[in-house]
Amino acid sequence: MKDRTSDWDGAEALVAKYLKTGEQHLLDEILRAHTPLVERVARRYAGLEMFEDLVQVGFIGLLNALTMFEPEKGVKFSTYATHLVVGAMKHHLRDRSRIIREPAWLQEVRHRVRKAHAALVQELGREPNDAEVAAKAEIEPETLAEIRATEDLFKVASINATYDDDDDEEAETAGFSDEGRTQLGMEERLVLEEVMSGLRDLEREVLYLFHVETLNQTEIANRLGISPNYVGHILRQSTNKLRKVLEEQEEADRKIRLEVGNAPTEVVDEAIGCYREEYLMRRLDEEVHRASCVGSAVGFVRVHFDGLDTLAKFYGPTVVEDFLRNASDFLRDGVRRLDILGRVGETGFGIIFPGTGEQVRVAHHRILERMKGWLERSAGASQIAVSMGVAYYPESGRSGRTLYASAKLIRVSDRRAA
Repeated sequence: MKDRTSDWDGAEALVAKYLKTGEQHLLDEILRAHTPLVERVARRYAGLEMFEDLVQVGFIGLLNALTMFEPEKGVKFSTYATHLVVGAMKHHLRDRSRIIREPAWLQEVRHRVRKAHAALVQELGREPNDAEVAAKAEIEPETLAEIRATEDLFKVASINATYDDDDDEEAETAGFSDEGRTQLGMEERLVLEEVMSGLRDLEREVLYLFHVETLNQTEIANRLGISPNYVGHILRQSTNKLRKVLEEQEEADRKIRLEVGNAPTEVVDEAIGCYREEYLMRRLDEEVHRASCVGSAVGFVRVHFDGLDTLAKFYGPTVVEDFLRNASDFLRDGVRRLDILGRVGETGFGIIFPGTGEQVRVAHHRILERMKGWLERSAGASQIAVSMGVAYYPESGRSGRTLYASAKLIRVSDRRAA
């Protein structure tokens, strides 16, 4: 089994190397390495916004963290990035002023799962496993996994347990055995670091040794020069504090839900499968503003198709819609998850590349080369010509409007694609 701690350390090493060299390929590796972190945070708000939209916003928060990170302050990048990823998503939710409420069917299934779990605890006299809960609730195991993925940010072992106050070592260690210890993944450990900032130094150290380095209480006691009983006492007190921190976090999130409880705003063109033009242009303004604040860059590529009116006359409007839907899928497959694809006009698209300056020309060239082969395979390609434009902040313009205007369309070829 792969060592998650090694993954964590490897990601930190990538960041350190990137900050020294600025090599573009390292940026892509950093994004991949921190994808679990971004996705984990996105699941927390999945009931308020489309998951992929949240992931995209989270990656932008990750880029901001990379831009502003100061390693000399002694904070791990992963800890710093977690704060900015969470902040980016909350900011996005407030700006959107929209909410997608949990569907009634999902509430009903969640209720069934809770009832099944409680009944099994009574029947079996122990914690049931997932297969048993799924069978009792009459749902598929995959459905149970999806429901649980949206519930809690993470679980700390025995966080809701109660303990006796007597000094017996067995009583002190109850609920904190290695057998019952939750094995935290990389992203859960990052969240643990975040909430531990509200604890005393000794409490943080004990929790870190127990949940991250996975030491038992005796090993922690030997490491710190205190008694195992005192370690157990600290674990009890600190997990109670952690629970309160998490409850406060949940209350803050609940307030966000109330704040963004206005009517939904349509931002996606469902027929074509990408963002609408109005939303794309708002995002372009936002990304330019964000880049100006943190000293970063933004790239923008336009793609325009001519000849679709002729295609409609020969084959009908449905074929044009199919073509644009296929074009949307093609363009999305060729960019990163944090890049933002939307419609521009009736027959074009725009792509925002956060954190990418002059290097956006490389992406532009890559799209162009792939486009040639794709068009040859597309229905009615002989009727279609392609124009593309590219611009980037700050060199090409210092606002979304000027950046868009600077991405002047140039015909890909003097002859129509065949």
